[in-house]
Amino acid sequence: MSELVRLEKNGQVITITLDNPPVNAVSTKVLTALNKAFDDAEEDADARCIILAGAGEKAFCAGGDMREEKDFGDPENARAFRTFGRNTLNRIENGKLPVVAAIHGYCIGGGTALGWVCDIRVAAGNSVFRAGDAYLGILPSWGMGLTRLPRYVGRNRALDILLIGENFGAKEAFDMGLVTRVVPRDKLMEECEKIARRICKASPAAIRATRQAVAGNLRLSWDDMVTLEIELCETMFAHPDAHEGPKAFAEKREPRFGQS
Repeated sequence: MSELVRLEKNGQVITITLDNPPVNAVSTKVLTALNKAFDDAEEDADARCIILAGAGEKAFCAGGDMREEKDFGDPENARAFRTFGRNTLNRIENGKLPVVAAIHGYCIGGGTALGWVCDIRVAAGNSVFRAGDAYLGILPSWGMGLTRLPRYVGRNRALDILLIGENFGAKEAFDMGLVTRVVPRDKLMEECEKIARRICKASPAAIRATRQAVAGNLRLSWDDMVTLEIELCETMFAHPDAHEGPKAFAEKREPRFGQS
């Protein structure tokens, strides 16, 4: 694995850690390594859940690497980076495995995109969020601030975040539904691992279908969403896990679910 991204496996849980000191800023090289890590995790037949974390104590991810972005005078290079970021969010949201974000310290710009798109988002109490792209003369361009965020938090709160562009903390993020839980910094990974282990007990097929449905809800009309729900339910209720789960419950034992 690249020195910019670390991958560690603990049972059915794989932890992918951004490691680009001092603030885990995202460059083309980091995105390449991150996508490779997700590829490797999804190819592991035993894996059931991913934790996405940031190395060090300063930041989960403080956004795009300005050392690279300052050289984006070439429109094609700038467009390629935006497309890469957008595709990375799509693969996290639509990938095979559910992802738990372990957020601490600064989570800014592209860092908010990577963190908020994860299925479950746990924030340390010292987390600091900011999406102030307008104050750099740019727009959030990875499909989070302008596309997903208004659907996550509503029009008014999205405008508050994007137009005022000020720092806000973990409690404010929790109150808006941007993070799932807030925990002390020294309990962050413990809590993420606890959640990941719980997810590992569920049917991988049912988890994946649920994620597909919720992702579809962001994109589809009501009628198309109803069609997708019916298709997913038809598939899931014909899956062996739909028989194993109730049988295990009746027999008072842990279910033995198969692959997704």
